[in-house]
Amino acid sequence: MKKQQLFPLLAVLVLLAAGSVQAQNGGVKANIPFDFTAGSKTLPAGEYRITAMSDAGGVLWVAGSGFSKGFVGSQAVEKIAAATSTRLVFHRYGNRYFLYQIWVEGENRGRELPRTRLEKEVASNARPSSVAVLASK
Repeated sequence: MKKQQLFPLLAVLVLLAAGSVQAQNGGVKANIPFDFTAGSKTLPAGEYRITAMSDAGGVLWVAGSGFSKGFVGSQAVEKIAAATSTRLVFHRYGNRYFLYQIWVEGENRGRELPRTRLEKEVASNARPSSVAVLASK
């Protein structure tokens, strides 16, 4: 019974946090020309905005036009040189694309999505190639 009462409260808190963070941090916007998977969600091609829920947290809000949206987990990644462009990096296996990393121009820290069970399954039969899609802040 307590779980049924806590879930709506938790959902409201997450939505309020998403709204406040989205106002603070515009995230990145990209027109993705192919269907792709982000976390456990398979999303259609289209224009998307990806926003970090907090600077320290690993939750990303992926929102596309229409009803294509959802939360996905991520972890921080870092490289020595700052990114030269804002871009989304995908792992491609045949005609399947999985969102892998997000980089913002001028930053040496980005976000990386862990490989899901589905990606690991697809990867067992093929090696990934990387596909980058330019994005804007």
